[in-house]
Amino acid sequence: MNILSYRGPSTPGGVSATLSRVIEQTSEGQNWWFLHGTGLRKRSGKQSKTEDVCQIPFKMIEGHYRYCNDFLWPILHDLPQYAHFDASDKLAYTQLNTSVSWNVLNSFQTGFSERVFVNDYQLALSPKAFREASSARVDLFWHIPWPRRAEAKFVPHLAEIADGILQAGKIGFHTEEYTANFLLFVDRYLTNYKVDFPSSTVLRNDGSNVVVVAHPLGLDAEFWMKKVAEESPICREIDLTQIVKFPFVLSVDRADYTKGVIQRLEGIEQFLCGNPDKIGGVTFIQICQKSRSGLTAFDEYWRECRSLAETINERWKAGSWQPIVWVDVPISPNVLAWLYRRANTMLVTPVRDGLNLTAKEFSLCSEGGVLILSAQTGAWTELSDDVLTLPNLRRETIAEQISYALALPRKTRRERMSRLKKTVLSNSLGHWWKNFGGELDSAGKIIPLSVKVHHSLKKEKWFAR
Repeated sequence: MNILSYRGPSTPGGVSATLSRVIEQTSEGQNWWFLHGTGLRKRSGKQSKTEDVCQIPFKMIEGHYRYCNDFLWPILHDLPQYAHFDASDKLAYTQLNTSVSWNVLNSFQTGFSERVFVNDYQLALSPKAFREASSARVDLFWHIPWPRRAEAKFVPHLAEIADGILQAGKIGFHTEEYTANFLLFVDRYLTNYKVDFPSSTVLRNDGSNVVVVAHPLGLDAEFWMKKVAEESPICREIDLTQIVKFPFVLSVDRADYTKGVIQRLEGIEQFLCGNPDKIGGVTFIQICQKSRSGLTAFDEYWRECRSLAETINERWKAGSWQPIVWVDVPISPNVLAWLYRRANTMLVTPVRDGLNLTAKEFSLCSEGGVLILSAQTGAWTELSDDVLTLPNLRRETIAEQISYALALPRKTRRERMSRLKKTVLSNSLGHWWKNFGGELDSAGKIIPLSVKVHHSLKKEKWFAR
């Protein structure tokens, strides 16, 4: 199988970490294609043999990066106010997709049945090249949301992306909502396709079908249990035991406007305003690094986050205590496991998030913690029964749920977390891969998904009290 992704091994991000573990656990014969610096690389098999395939012009790399992050990222997360379109960046996006696709195509062996597994929006146009130039079976997994709505001026650009991924034989999303959003978009704007909502399939003009499925990404439970056993508070040159005060509320994400960091900080301050007895008694640990340096919207958001955190600390500090401890250096899974195990509460506040693996990681590692989770995360659809839900990100709502979490009895906490663990374990990384990655049963058929998608979404649940 040929696996395509934007990032490769040992790079930040849930997609690359997931693919690394998938390849480690599957049979030989996997070729992982990814971008590294200004080049395309291929990693073959479990032996981690990596070769440089070709160099890509720096201008193309930069333009593709901007189109993905300045334009597609905000639109796909229903945050069009951050979108900036540049025609030359779009051209670079198209060119890079073509370059990657043709290099992979050139590696195909004559007479051999090839498979391609494309990951995410950065390579959304590649399935079209594979379908036009080969008989390869192509599947694609979309790791971020598909938007609920699209402004008229953005529709042609999204339609091009949708047409690209519809050249795959199977398309996967994390949730039923994203699947429904995509099918509704295709039904409304791509008139050369016919959508059958009950079966969640799309019919092409040539009579072939595209299957669209909802199956959230699972965790490698064995990996995280091992990290719990190897947990460590030492983060580079930082000893967390010297700066972490107990009890603490933990958040782990990037300084990205989709993550709701500003709203979270405002909610923390509202909590302090309404709970003066907690001043000096609870700390908020923010594991939050800068994201996408060099892009204006992200750089400004980072500065705004840090400025607000500093203002809150200055306003509410008491002696040697300050409410917010900000860690902005990369930390290892061993350190994360140490934090997950000891956090009283995990606070996850995205405005919009494809899944949010940290919520699942916390659920696996914690014994008696409480998970406060935004309803705008893909993970919420799986975990909603046993989390404290944020139906909105108003500061009062966040403050109320923090107060409620800290007051929960120990027995209730452990019962909730026990159920969360079972939920997370029921959809492991291996389960996701077998269902979406296309493992075959003894009859040579794809193992079917148990998740059904319908054009009318389920009524949403809000609070799980």
